[in-house]
Amino acid sequence: MIFIPAWRRPDMLHACLTRLSIVAADASDLTVVVSLDRESDPACRDVTEGFSPQLPSLYLRVMHSHRFRGNSCNVLSGIRECLHLEPDLIHVVEEDVLVARSYLRYHEAMHRAAPSAFAVSACRNQNLPGEAPGAAYLHPSYQSLGVSFRSDIAERITLHDRPQYYARMVSYCRSVFPGSEIPPGHAEQDGLINRVREASRGQTVYAAKPRAFHAGFHGYNRPGTMLSDGTIEERSARILSMTSEEMNTLAGDLKDHQVIDLDQDLPTAPEEEALSAVLRT
Repeated sequence: MIFIPAWRRPDMLHACLTRLSIVAADASDLTVVVSLDRESDPACRDVTEGFSPQLPSLYLRVMHSHRFRGNSCNVLSGIRECLHLEPDLIHVVEEDVLVARSYLRYHEAMHRAAPSAFAVSACRNQNLPGEAPGAAYLHPSYQSLGVSFRSDIAERITLHDRPQYYARMVSYCRSVFPGSEIPPGHAEQDGLINRVREASRGQTVYAAKPRAFHAGFHGYNRPGTMLSDGTIEERSARILSMTSEEMNTLAGDLKDHQVIDLDQDLPTAPEEEALSAVLRT
């Protein structure tokens, strides 16, 4: 199951769903849930509904109006509702994450190779300085970028789907996770989930060759330049054709985008072998 929290970027959502429709063509049974946060752009609903022919098991979730900051309520409550469908894996693919053809196969292989891992991310590890230590490796971190986790991990995460957290994220995390080494200000959904990982000494699987990348050069917490010319479909096509340099030019001060070849169908054997070797040591 793929869960997509979305808000006010219909062109990004269109690009995201374009890539997922390609991935879904190789999957026998893929459920996709798009969750529109409060005050979302009405065009995001139109974009989602327009992909129904390519994604037969596509569901639209619309959040009621709420007063909570950020996208944490949308993410955590959406994961909780996805659990009702009893998925083996829940993928969180935010609307500005673009997936490669081998995205699903990579996740499935990594969970087979490391069944006790907290999560698997298909994007570049933004918490790792320097080169990756292997084709695939475990790292004590978490990022909500092309990530998946098993249902039991999702259940532990959604224990914090509560108003007390959404209303006072920093103080809630300080109280529930005393002694955490994660900076106090990192308290939105990715910071909370990272603390859940930290509390159990869990690790996330990453690969030296990503199967997805973050394309969010503008948006919530991203004061970059928003595309304005052309239709949603034309802007989506432009996003999908951008180079790293083009994205980083539009990203303002947060120039952390690294575009990958999304059509390259990478095998997973090198990552499986590398991860198995790590776990044997």
